[in-house]
Amino acid sequence: MKLKQILITLVALLFVCFATVSEAQTLSKSEKKILKKELKTYKKNPEDYSSMKERTKTQIQELNDEVESLKAKLATSNKETQNLSDRYASLEMQYAKLKKSCVTSELPVGTVYQVQMGYYEYLDLMSFNSKLKSVKAEEIDGGKRYIIGYFDDVMEAVQFSNDIKNLGINDAFVTEYTNGKRNMNFDALKSISK
Repeated sequence: MKLKQILITLVALLFVCFATVSEAQTLSKSEKKILKKELKTYKKNPEDYSSMKERTKTQIQELNDEVESLKAKLATSNKETQNLSDRYASLEMQYAKLKKSCVTSELPVGTVYQVQMGYYEYLDLMSFNSKLKSVKAEEIDGGKRYIIGYFDDVMEAVQFSNDIKNLGINDAFVTEYTNGKRNMNFDALKSISK
């Protein structure tokens, strides 16, 4: 009885396979011959057909499991990509803000205005250009003090101070800042003479 059921199932399966194959493509004579030979083999030995069916079922399940695993990895990867993309956008915004706030000697695009302090034929401050990228105003005790540039070498600062005095700004003098805090007891001339 079981053999008869297996054969009926086999024939039904073959019918479905033939219908599917005939819709998808027409078989060549050699393909038909190979398929008929395979069917005869299974007809003679239904146990082989049954084990082949189980192997196929197992393979399909393994492939389905792998597909699900890959989908999960893809979802995780997409989430990580989105997180990185969001982080990148945030860093780009921070960079743009920092870039805007950075002092630069280059003029921006468009119309801007600058204040010329004078025109001097014999005074040359070009050597200080790299040190003069910042002008700062500080409000102290109701007044304002203006600081131009910063120097790593006290002699360079003294030289620039002397050149500024030659421009007629007689109050110019060198100050010292350590870690952003001004040393009110600093005297450049005493520092040089040491």
